[in-house]
Amino acid sequence: MKLKAALVILFCVVMSYAQQEVRIKDVASVTGLQDVQLFGYGLVVGLGGTGDRNQTVFTEQTITNMLKNMGIELPERHIRVRNVAAVMVTGHLTPFRRQGTRIDVTVSSIGDASSLEGGTLIMTPLQGPDGQIYASAQGALATGGYDVRNRGISHIKRNHVLVGRIPDGAIIQNEVAFNTINEKELSLSLHSPDFTSAVSMARSINEQYGIDGIASPVDAATVSLDFAHIEELVGDQLNIIEFLSTVENMTFEASSTARVVINERTGTIVAGGNVRIAEIAVTHGGVKVEVVNIPEVVQPYPLTLGRTEVVPDPAIMVDEADAEMVVLDGTTTVSDLAQALNSLGVTPRDVIAILQAIKEAGALHGQLVIL
Repeated sequence: MKLKAALVILFCVVMSYAQQEVRIKDVASVTGLQDVQLFGYGLVVGLGGTGDRNQTVFTEQTITNMLKNMGIELPERHIRVRNVAAVMVTGHLTPFRRQGTRIDVTVSSIGDASSLEGGTLIMTPLQGPDGQIYASAQGALATGGYDVRNRGISHIKRNHVLVGRIPDGAIIQNEVAFNTINEKELSLSLHSPDFTSAVSMARSINEQYGIDGIASPVDAATVSLDFAHIEELVGDQLNIIEFLSTVENMTFEASSTARVVINERTGTIVAGGNVRIAEIAVTHGGVKVEVVNIPEVVQPYPLTLGRTEVVPDPAIMVDEADAEMVVLDGTTTVSDLAQALNSLGVTPRDVIAILQAIKEAGALHGQLVIL
């Protein structure tokens, strides 16, 4: 069943990944409108004894500084708080986020706390790469799991409880100044650079307006837009926002590099529909060696003081599968290969090994990416 599931995933991706019409907004964005990564250092309080221990010195220092700012001074030796954990708070500030709007943040432990479950993040400033404060985060964490310990005797854990999220937990305090659209330097950037896709996108935009020169490819990732040219044709009836809205909803034929992606840890194989395999013969066989221990009970001789003993009796079992061969012609796709390997009855991990061997033989016309 696992093999069939893996091959079904591979086949479905192959069939759906063929060159098709896609919207511009799904594969490209306006150049210069980039996200800003935010980060900050803070404290999570309200933990049920699962916070940082005494070895985490910076947690105690942070608590001391925070209380001092509130007018409370305590000797350092009196600070033994197990309900507090030092954390790093991260988030992404997307373009056009205005002051007062909210974004999600992720809270991660940086000390030796055992769990952040049930904790509350106290107000934490979030800064960008330039050191400027753009947002402040605060609120209750959602870890999506639990970690229950009973005096070291029993331990029940579900999911990872040292990282949590706060939906809409940060409020934007300052807007990013460069989130503006310049009519003179307007262009689109492909998320996956490709010369064929850039040319196809520019051609599609020009055909939609019926005028050459509105869009022109600059490189594999950039398509320049001449808004001034279209503005002269339609006059004041179209502004730049309406122009971009019309452009981003246009469709074009996107192209991609032939690629097979493999995750050996999970046995997942994903391949593009444009991957081709040259004429090649594939054979599969395996040797399974298993050591089996069958205990044997030995009885003592009659009228003796001996005891019944259980003696281990190890046995080695060797199972060698019959090798079969499948010949693939030069027009084979990955879906054809999946069906051929299915006929051999191989496992997903064997499929990965076979694909690597095909790549080494120079018969796989595409990139092989191993995660």
